[in-house]
Amino acid sequence: MATIEVNQQKIKFNENDYLNLKSLLPKLQKEFPIDQFQIAYFKVNGRNIDLSGESPELIRPISRADHIEIAFDKNKDVVNEIMSDVNDLIDRLLGKIAQCSNELKNDEVLIAQVGLGQVIDGVNTFIKAIHHIISTKFSAEESDLPIKELQIHLLSIMKAISNAHKVQDLIMLTDLLEYELKDNLTQWKILVIPNLRKIL
Repeated sequence: MATIEVNQQKIKFNENDYLNLKSLLPKLQKEFPIDQFQIAYFKVNGRNIDLSGESPELIRPISRADHIEIAFDKNKDVVNEIMSDVNDLIDRLLGKIAQCSNELKNDEVLIAQVGLGQVIDGVNTFIKAIHHIISTKFSAEESDLPIKELQIHLLSIMKAISNAHKVQDLIMLTDLLEYELKDNLTQWKILVIPNLRKIL
C-alpha cells in the first residue's frame, strides 16, 4: 500500500481510491484550504514535484510502492492582507466613533443610531478578524502582548454599549464610545497590530 505523510504525519490512504496524484490534491485541500495554507513541498519517492507545471508524475497512477510527502504552511500572504485590512478598519471605526459621539452630544439621536449600528458591525468584524489572525499564527496566551486583556475588555465594552442603548442612556453611551471603545481600539492600533506585524 502507498504511504502518504502530511506535515510528517502518516495518514490512512488507499491508492485505489484515486486516479492519479493530481486527483489526491482536492481531498487534501479540503483539510488544508488554500486561502489559509500553501503547499511548501510535494515529494514522491524523495523527488520534488512542481505542482504548477505539467509533470508526468502528477498524472500517472499511484503505485503501491509510492511514498508521498506533502507539507502545508500557513499562508502568510492572507494573514498579512487581513492585518492590513484590520489596521484600515480601526482607522475607519475611530472616525465613525468620533462622528457618532458628536451626534449624540448634539442630540441628533436618530442619525447617531445609524452610525452606532455601523460601529457595532465594524467592531464585530474586527473581533472575528483578530481571532482568525491569532488562532492561525499563535495562541494569545503565549504572546507577551496584552491581546487577551484587550479582547476581554472589548467584549465587556460592547456589552455595556448594548445595555446603554437599550435603556437609552445617551450620556453613558457617549462616554463608552468616546473614551472606552476609542481607547481600546487605539491600544490595538498602537500596541498590538505593529508588534503582530513584526512577529508575522
